[in-house]
Amino acid sequence: MELRPSRLLAAVLGGAHLGALLVLALLPLALWLQTGGTVVLLLSAAHAIRRHALRRGRNAVVALHFTDREQLRVRMHDGSWHAGQVLGSSSVGASLTLLNIALDGRRLPLHVVLPADSLAADDFRRLRVWLRWGPRAAAEETVTS
Repeated sequence: MELRPSRLLAAVLGGAHLGALLVLALLPLALWLQTGGTVVLLLSAAHAIRRHALRRGRNAVVALHFTDREQLRVRMHDGSWHAGQVLGSSSVGASLTLLNIALDGRRLPLHVVLPADSLAADDFRRLRVWLRWGPRAAAEETVTS
């Protein structure tokens, strides 16, 4: 499944960072703290929107290929493929899916945010069905047989 940039996610991330900037502006802090906080929030917004919404940057996920309900391969923006496993902390919803993926050879999980507009409507529906009720892993089939 090829992932595409999401305008909806870009708007949500931008709005959340804007809200944090407004709260920061209202706090009675020294000017240097407000300036530093503003710079950090702007950098965070740029990074989050670029990676998760626009799917740019070396570590941005641009494609998913499922081998069974839990195992998959992800393609990064730089063209490299990585095998991994979907973690139980992932969430599947009607308009938003959050994938937490344990990549082989990587200590921290990879988080992939998939709003409905990041995939074609039919692909998004198939992804949700696959994650909820997809085929069992080979180990599960031998245990239940």
